[in-house]
Amino acid sequence: MKIIDRNGRLFGAVSVIDVLVVAVVVVMAAALYFKSIQAHTGASVTERDITFQVRAMGVDDYVAEAILVGDGLYDQNYSSGGRAIGEITQIQVERTPGFKLADEELTDGTAGLLEAENTVDLLITVKGRGLVTDGRYSVNRVYDLGINSSRNYWTKRAEFKGTVCEILD
Repeated sequence: MKIIDRNGRLFGAVSVIDVLVVAVVVVMAAALYFKSIQAHTGASVTERDITFQVRAMGVDDYVAEAILVGDGLYDQNYSSGGRAIGEITQIQVERTPGFKLADEELTDGTAGLLEAENTVDLLITVKGRGLVTDGRYSVNRVYDLGINSSRNYWTKRAEFKGTVCEILD
């Protein structure tokens, strides 16, 4: 008895093409299985909570009253992935009246901070989620946080200028 007959069947029962197709399917299934159970190499990327503080100086009283714990904090000028960069968890009044930048230069040619009536200085604590890699903080994976970065922030009810003064770890 021949191994392959005239019709291309192994031992006269199974086609050679059928055997090749079954072998390819088995090899592909095995490759997918081993790839899925194999340990991934490289650094894993996981998001974690990032808490930071924003100092807002010279905020008008009516604006300060509109900033509430639980509100989302947004940045109108820099991309934050379309989501809030975090949720306000605490608001502290640091000083009343607050300081505002002088409209005109002082006599020595410098600009200074002056007390302004009906204003407060706020320290706003914000909790967001993002990545921390090599000492760099990225909220929502795209919004870079940096100490001393001054930005225009807004909530549902208020808009103010603030400076990131601390990133809590």
